Amino acid sequence: MPTISDPRFKEADLLARAVENVFRKLIRFLVGRISLVKLQEMIRHIYVEETEKKLRKDRPGKNVPLTQLALNTGLDTRTLTRVRARLETGKQQYRRQFLAELTPESAVVEAWAGRIARGEGEGDPSVLDYGTDDAGFEKLLRSTISTRGITSKSIIQRLVATRSIEHDRKGRRLRLLVDHYSPYLSDDEPNIINAAFSAISNLISTIEHNVEAGQEERLFQRQAWTFRLDPADRAEFRRTLREMLEQYESAAVQKIEPWESDTYGNELVTAGVGFYYFEEDNM
Repeated sequence: MPTISDPRFKEADLLARAVENVFRKLIRFLVGRISLVKLQEMIRHIYVEETEKKLRKDRPGKNVPLTQLALNTGLDTRTLTRVRARLETGKQQYRRQFLAELTPESAVVEAWAGRIARGEGEGDPSVLDYGTDDAGFEKLLRSTISTRGITSKSIIQRLVATRSIEHDRKGRRLRLLVDHYSPYLSDDEPNIINAAFSAISNLISTIEHNVEAGQEERLFQRQAWTFRLDPADRAEFRRTLREMLEQYESAAVQKIEPWESDTYGNELVTAGVGFYYFEEDNM
C-alpha cells in the first residue's frame, strides 16, 4: 500500500495544505459574514459552473455529459441536475434569495422588512417585543430560521452590532432600522473588503496563467519576506516598506498611463500590478 512518503502522496499533501492555508484565512475572515451552509451552497454552484466552462472549452461545440461533470465534481447526477437547472433558470431570483439568507440574521431582517412592506401585524410592524416564547421577535425567528442552537439573544446582539435594530432593554422591544441586512460593522468595511478581494482575485488570475504558461510566457509573481522580524521593530518596518510601496505605486501609475486607451470597450483588457504589505504571527 502506498505511504505518505510516496511522491504522489507528497504532491497531493502539498496541494491540500496550500488550499487549506488559503481557505483557513478566508474562512476566518468570513465568520459572522456568511454562514457555513450558504458558503457550501455558493461553492457547490460555482464549482459546477466553472467545471462545465472548462469542459466546454476542452470540447468546443459539444454538450458536457453529466457523467463528466460527476467525475470532475464528485457530485451525483441528481444533485448536478438540480444545480444545473438553478443556474439556467431563475438565476436573478435565486441570487436575491441567496443574498437575503447569507446568515441567520440576514434572513431575519429580510423576513421582518417584508412584513413591514406588506403592513402585517398590529400597530407599528417595525417594532417587536421579545423575551418570551409568545413574543413577536421569537415568533419571527421560529418562522424564519431553524433555531436549534441559535438563541434570540445571539441574534439580537449581532443585529445591534451591525446597527440593524434599536434595542430597548427596559421595554423589551426591538425596532428595525434597515430594509436589508449588511454584515459590515463600519462604513469603511465595504470598500476595504472589495479592494482586498479584488487583489486576491487578481493574484489568483496570475497564478492560474503561470501554471499553464511556458517559462517565457509566465507573468511576474514574486514575494519578499523575512521570518526573523523582531516584534519591537514592527512599526518601523511597516513604515519603511510602506514608503517603498508608495514610491512603486507612483512609478507604476506613470508607466501605465501612456498605455491607456482613450475610450472604454468590451474588447479591452484589464492589466496592471498589485501592491500590498503582509505579516503573520508565528503562532
